[in-house]
Amino acid sequence: MKKKSLTKNYIYNSIYQVFAIIVPLITTPYIAKVLLPDNVGIHSYVNSVVTLFTTIGLLGLSNYSVREIAYTKSNRDKLDKTFSELYFLRIIFFLITFTIYFIYSYNTEYFLYYMLYSFTVVGTFFDIAWLFQGVEELGVTVVRSFIIKLISTISIFVFVRSINDLWILVLIYSLTTFFGSLVLYFSAKKIIKKVYLKDLNIKRHVIPNIKLFLPQVATLIYCQFDKIMINDLTNEVAQVGFYNQAEKIIKIPLTLITSLSTVMLPRISEEFINKNINNLKQLVSNAFRFSLLLAIPLTLGIISVAGGLIPWFLGEKYLEVTPILMLISITVIFISISNVSGAQYLTATNNTKVLTISYLISAVINLILNFIFIRYYGAVGATIGTITAEFLVVFIQLKAMKDIIKVKDIFKFSKNYIYAGLVMTLTCFSLYYIIRPSILLTLLQISIGIIVYFSMLFILKDDMFNRYFNRFINKFKSI
Repeated sequence: MKKKSLTKNYIYNSIYQVFAIIVPLITTPYIAKVLLPDNVGIHSYVNSVVTLFTTIGLLGLSNYSVREIAYTKSNRDKLDKTFSELYFLRIIFFLITFTIYFIYSYNTEYFLYYMLYSFTVVGTFFDIAWLFQGVEELGVTVVRSFIIKLISTISIFVFVRSINDLWILVLIYSLTTFFGSLVLYFSAKKIIKKVYLKDLNIKRHVIPNIKLFLPQVATLIYCQFDKIMINDLTNEVAQVGFYNQAEKIIKIPLTLITSLSTVMLPRISEEFINKNINNLKQLVSNAFRFSLLLAIPLTLGIISVAGGLIPWFLGEKYLEVTPILMLISITVIFISISNVSGAQYLTATNNTKVLTISYLISAVINLILNFIFIRYYGAVGATIGTITAEFLVVFIQLKAMKDIIKVKDIFKFSKNYIYAGLVMTLTCFSLYYIIRPSILLTLLQISIGIIVYFSMLFILKDDMFNRYFNRFINKFKSI
């Protein structure tokens, strides 16, 4: 199978991610103001539980499937058989998970919402995006995701009109996930020529998959359990809503950075299985530098704009989101680094032991800190636990990667981005004290911040920035 261009695939993915960034900027404030904190909190709580079921039920099969497809994509027979085995394994996992899901949800006060979300459960298990990611055919998944998100966005504004429409919002999210999964089957026949029904060795995937699943379970503890713990320890569902809104805003810039793993995982897997160690090291090094180039200004930028953003973006009822957002923005840097070290390198090279240790230790520390701080500080307490957990993940994973890249190299990569980011931050904060909180202030802070940051990188002659800047100029001249 012909090797795809990393740049082309990243551009495909980035175009969608830019759209994915714009959509929450439109829908989040609308939903927050229509449904109000309590309903937003209920939705966040139910969604967290659903995510727990789907992630635990899949036993890490998503990333594992991408890796296995990448390993076998150059051999037609192996590819077809591997796909068949992984697909039927998903069916087995689905039947077990959905049975437990129904029994659990039947005995809760949010049974209606859980049943509406059942379409999401079905869609998640039968989604075959991992096939396209494994063979590096991202164009199909990008177009699918773009259309589904557009339909979802339009539906929210058309049908979600009052505080009583939470069930409609849940149904919109659930149905779009379900139908989005079905769409990919029409394109799959171009890649998979034969689906095996017999002589499948499904058992060979179970143990390796579980090994990759263990770190994901640990990750879930501090990515989803925090909302559940906030609700249970404070008995204030609005606190869940505040925390969730801060997380949603953080995910907007993170999508652009973490989408890199969608492109890099199959390529690193291929270089690893072919034992091209020098190429692998170069790919990992470039991924770290590119992630830091984006993550550092995004973190400092969120801290700079938070005070002026929340009053107009979410409304006066959500002012408690501001300190949570400023604190949790620190995780953007840590998640960007672990996205390369964990989601890309350690996953691709089948180093599940380090993945498991890093996420398990972080999860335990997170639970302990949550029990201590949530009782007294609510959502802010959960934020403290999350920051600590993400830092520990990065620390442990980088120590294990010392033969590929050293911690001092990370600091070396970061130097120019920190200098440029600090100048940008001072500029943005200055605007905050001159202009009252409004959409104008936020737009000015973002626009001027971008100009200042990249101008500083140009002055500092940063290698990574100059490389991409020169590519852009050359492509522009050739038009």
